[in-house]
Amino acid sequence: MNMMLRKKDEEKIFTDLKILVKNKLKSGFVNRKGQYVDSVENVQLWSYEIDEGNEDRDTVIFLSVEAEARVFVIFSKDAKSSDDIRLKNEKPIIFNYKKELDNFEVDEETVRFYDCTEAF
Repeated sequence: MNMMLRKKDEEKIFTDLKILVKNKLKSGFVNRKGQYVDSVENVQLWSYEIDEGNEDRDTVIFLSVEAEARVFVIFSKDAKSSDDIRLKNEKPIIFNYKKELDNFEVDEETVRFYDCTEAF
């Protein structure tokens, strides 16, 4: 991660990335089997790539983010089933430093994920 970032900024950015994935899954996301996600048990960041050539003190750009999530999907009208989903961002995710807040905030317009779970 960027050597210019404070530890609290780095922690906030990674926490925000997990929240972004969780919110995406909870907002009507359908898995590769056509099942709606009912709840999210856990989110882990699996890998990421930062655009070090274009970052500066006030901007952090994630070119690639992959996350895995353990979720419960609606299996049938009265039943739920667990599933593991892997998500990847569709375009770079940008965090900008907000001086008035003294931390980094994500540019919500840059957040788009898709299901990249391999079919078994």
